[in-house]
Amino acid sequence: MITCRRATRNDVSLFKEVRLKALKDCPDAYGSTYESAIKRDQLSWEEQLWSTISGGDRNTQFAFEGDRCIGIAALYREPAAPSGDIIMMWVDPEYRGSGAAAALVGNLISWAKESGFTAVCLDVTDSNARAIQFYENQGFHDTGEKVEVDYARNLSGIRMTRSLI
Repeated sequence: MITCRRATRNDVSLFKEVRLKALKDCPDAYGSTYESAIKRDQLSWEEQLWSTISGGDRNTQFAFEGDRCIGIAALYREPAAPSGDIIMMWVDPEYRGSGAAAALVGNLISWAKESGFTAVCLDVTDSNARAIQFYENQGFHDTGEKVEVDYARNLSGIRMTRSLI
């Protein structure tokens, strides 16, 4: 059974491990790279995770199958902004299509509604048809806006949004 939960202060090692797996597995899905992330110091991992463990502006969720962490996603918004962005979405290849991604997004959407968000947005690499289809199935739609995912690697994407009102 797949379960999800919000990150805690004690999850820094897990956060780093899963984030590095994601960057290695899907390098073209993210604006950052495995090579840059592996060089980060412990304090930077702590600060990033700890900014998401409470409050109404940031939330990092982990998905588990039993004790095994199989996915991660986060939702960030700027203070007082009406909407936020899903970032760092990743599910272990063995568990794609299992419902883990939908559970992660569902948890983040529920939290966003409780926290007063009016919309949730995300950027997805335009070559990732599977992810685009998944997000459409979750109620997101293409805004028509093209985004630069990573200029140095010539990665572009599309902006998607889902209204919560």
